[in-house]
Amino acid sequence: MKKLFTSAVLALILSIGVGAQEKVYFDENWEQTTPDKMEFYRETENKGKLTLIKDFYKNGKLQMEGLVSNATPGSEIYEGKVIWYNPEGKILSTGTFSGGKQVGPAQTFDEKGRPVEDLIYKADGTFKGKMYTYKDPELSSFYNSVTIYENSDTFKTIAYDEDIKGIRYEITTDSKGKYETKYYGDKGKHIGTSNANSSDDNLLVEYYYNPMRVSKIEKQKSDGTIKESVIYSKTGKILQEDKKNKKDGYKITYDETGKKIGNLTYVYDKESNYYKPQDGEDYQFNYDLSGYTAMDVYKNGSVVLNKYFDDNGKLSSEKVLKDDALQEIRYYHPDGRLKGTLTYKDDMPYNGTLFEELNEQQYKDGVLVVSKSFREDEKLKSEKKLNAKQTGYDSTVYDEKGGIAYTYAQPFEEGEGFTAQIVQYVKGKPANKAVVKGGILQSGKIRYKTESGIKEMELSGKWILLKVYTMEGKLVQDSKILADAEPQDPYGALSTALQEDDLLYEF
Repeated sequence: MKKLFTSAVLALILSIGVGAQEKVYFDENWEQTTPDKMEFYRETENKGKLTLIKDFYKNGKLQMEGLVSNATPGSEIYEGKVIWYNPEGKILSTGTFSGGKQVGPAQTFDEKGRPVEDLIYKADGTFKGKMYTYKDPELSSFYNSVTIYENSDTFKTIAYDEDIKGIRYEITTDSKGKYETKYYGDKGKHIGTSNANSSDDNLLVEYYYNPMRVSKIEKQKSDGTIKESVIYSKTGKILQEDKKNKKDGYKITYDETGKKIGNLTYVYDKESNYYKPQDGEDYQFNYDLSGYTAMDVYKNGSVVLNKYFDDNGKLSSEKVLKDDALQEIRYYHPDGRLKGTLTYKDDMPYNGTLFEELNEQQYKDGVLVVSKSFREDEKLKSEKKLNAKQTGYDSTVYDEKGGIAYTYAQPFEEGEGFTAQIVQYVKGKPANKAVVKGGILQSGKIRYKTESGIKEMELSGKWILLKVYTMEGKLVQDSKILADAEPQDPYGALSTALQEDDLLYEF
């Protein structure tokens, strides 16, 4: 009897062992690893002819569960419904499989539990169902959308604000790739429809986002030319209306209060099929329609004044023209004070100062007398002055701390390439001297920064000794090149050509 009891217990233990769970450990890339390096682990359990797989996060929370006919890691063949979970325990996605192929319902959810995909797959890989995106301005997603698939090739996308029946646009695409766009305005009122590849006039509607509002309605001819357009403010007021008829047209611009500030007329040129601005003010809006970037004034078909505005809508400069030739530029401070002027003669700078981003150039009687460049923090980066004899320019380059990095003298009229006598400074004192003609070192030694590191050149007899260091000072290249060698790519590692910009470059 005792022997029979012992055999029964042994059989029970063996049967339990057959169905017991086994653990496999994975790293962050789902490569098998040891328990001390694992980020995920897997438990498996036999379920008849199939195996139940359960994957867990390191902290023991379930990451995935489903049945497989092949449980080999990386070669799993899923069967039936499989569920994936995020680290918080919420369902991340589900899928239905047969023989490892996705067949049947599949869903994906975002971190808030909202559906992102809700599809049904067929055995041939095609599907139908819906996909969703959600408005989140902090992540630069400014509207909600739902895409409805009749099949993998035919679908409709609806982009909307809060109400899918309210302000929105709908794009329907067929199996041949042709699409139709329907536009809707406030309270879901239909504005119009645009058909791709249509020979008829086309419609384009643009929107502000967050909240969604109509910003522009544009009607185009079949050849792409604008027939009519209206720009709206975020409050729904008309900012600009542009209309062209068979013989002429107009563009009227308003401010936010509705006051007319510009009235431009067009004349149609049949020969060129172009509506030529004739008289009045032409305002150009910035990309988000929040202000103006420029305004051109026309008189008898010619521009007589260009006005340019900064990002805050303040007048930054204006150009005066006569017979299409530039006469004068006036520059302004943000508070409206005059910053400087520059007159032109024969379309060339003549007297005054040219302000261009981080550069200033002063002219006298058509001659450049002073040129300055600045860093983003407005500190002086370099300065070039006409020498007392007016035979050339004396330049100074400053480092980021304001100390002198280089001085060099150039002839008034240079030939091809950079020609100068250069003095390099180290810790405020002259260190290296070099003479360069046409960009080629003639004597001395020069050291300067490049994109690939610090380059040092020194003339020794008929050779140029070229060394390249890392920014930390480690030598990575030591070459010897004939001084009269054929010109090389100025940006190549073995180039011995020196350009003026090399002394100004910063990395």
